Amino acid sequence: MSTPTLHVDASKTTPSPGRGLRLRLKTAQSFGFVQGAWWPRSTHLTDELPALLTALPRRLGPIDRIIYDENGWAPAPSRIDHAGNTVNLRHSSDQPNNTLAITGEKFGRLVLLVVPPYTDPVFAYATIMTAASPRDVSTADELLAIGAREAEDRRLALLAQHRWESEGGALRHRGDKSGPPRRTGDRDGVRRS
Repeated sequence: MSTPTLHVDASKTTPSPGRGLRLRLKTAQSFGFVQGAWWPRSTHLTDELPALLTALPRRLGPIDRIIYDENGWAPAPSRIDHAGNTVNLRHSSDQPNNTLAITGEKFGRLVLLVVPPYTDPVFAYATIMTAASPRDVSTADELLAIGAREAEDRRLALLAQHRWESEGGALRHRGDKSGPPRRTGDRDGVRRS
């Protein structure tokens, strides 16, 4: 069985004007749990990665693998071809929430804070700037002001949503002509007098 791969035309990955890549990295001499922050515009990794894969190699060198938190992203293929380079994508429940680990032979491992796309812009900007500060040693949850209980509630809600979607669950949309669901039980087929 072949592994699904997304092929991306690197010439079409430049963000449109006014929609630049929202990324900030720490300097080489820095500390902390994350080495920068990225604020994608959606939870679709395959839509968001091309711009990131265009920008990062300029500073870091070729990227070999990206490990992402499976609860924060829509399902993605296991590889993406970009600019003549194949990058392996791996989802992991062990990857800390709201982070993305990027590895490459030349630079080793880079961990980015992923600011959720729906975050208030003022808060997102402050979070990105803090995460990119060379002396900041905050965890991802601390940077996003997420308490332990809220983090667990969010994780469970995302798992439930992914399970619902993977099992084919969906709410019927207006205009759906399939009609109401059939009722079953003792009253079906029984005539009232």
